[in-house]
Amino acid sequence: MSTLLNLEPTMSIAAVFAVLHVVFTLRVGGYRFSNNISLGDGGDKELLNRIRGHGNFIEQVPIALVLLLLNDLNGLSDTAMYSLGGVLLISRIVHYLMITTRSLPMMLRPLSMLGTLGTILVSAFLLVY
Repeated sequence: MSTLLNLEPTMSIAAVFAVLHVVFTLRVGGYRFSNNISLGDGGDKELLNRIRGHGNFIEQVPIALVLLLLNDLNGLSDTAMYSLGGVLLISRIVHYLMITTRSLPMMLRPLSMLGTLGTILVSAFLLVY
């Protein structure tokens, strides 16, 4: 007899981040296509910002999602899962916008990184204790 795992929080959170990944990738690719820049950033500051915004997303989100999955498997409540996922989502969107547009107040960038790293650290802590 098998039991099905309820991983709805992880699946929902991961799905949102997967969509964001595609959007951020298309923003880089679309800009490359419209400006005829095949490799690198071509010295284009806008493209560099889009590449770094996407790159930073890719550098931070996978470890956070793995830790959230492990917490979900470990029985963390749905409320806690969605809370951690929500903080991560808001933090990642704000951080992306800070890198790509530079139009938000500068104080939001360290706060967005604090939210991201805080989610990772809290998730790690919850696995140990």
